[in-house]
Amino acid sequence: MSMTVLMWALAAMTLLGAADVLLTRDVMRLGLGLGTFLLGLAGYFAAFGFGLLALAEVFVYVGGVLVLVIFAVMLVHRERSGVPRLESRHDPLAAVAAVGIAALLGAALRPLAALDLGGVATGVDAVGAHLLGARLAHFELAGLLLLAALVAVVSVSGVERR
Repeated sequence: MSMTVLMWALAAMTLLGAADVLLTRDVMRLGLGLGTFLLGLAGYFAAFGFGLLALAEVFVYVGGVLVLVIFAVMLVHRERSGVPRLESRHDPLAAVAAVGIAALLGAALRPLAALDLGGVATGVDAVGAHLLGARLAHFELAGLLLLAALVAVVSVSGVERR
């Protein structure tokens, strides 16, 4: 009985969050709706016994992606009335930088494409030891590249265009 109530509560949470993302025009409410949706997904993972995925969902998506949304809202230029001015500014140099960062990220993670888990146990401890053992440098390099991309976005978007 309690599992049924939990599933209905998580379903309501994810559906309300998704509806908020689809129907709202306010960027901050969109971020809150996205956070609600992602927390509902993490609840599903936890309810079905995938604690590692639930924690990854919370840390990576709720913690990381929503922080990026908040940074984007803070960096958006505002009109005199205080309303964000959301306009598309396509810059060819930004496309070149994005392709370069994607290529570096792909090169850093290429050894993981041939990862064979046939001889490795699939428990949380075994997968964690495997990924944080020999593959730690790859994950650290990927994190460093993503951090460099975030710093580049903040520095480029902070330049006032006239």
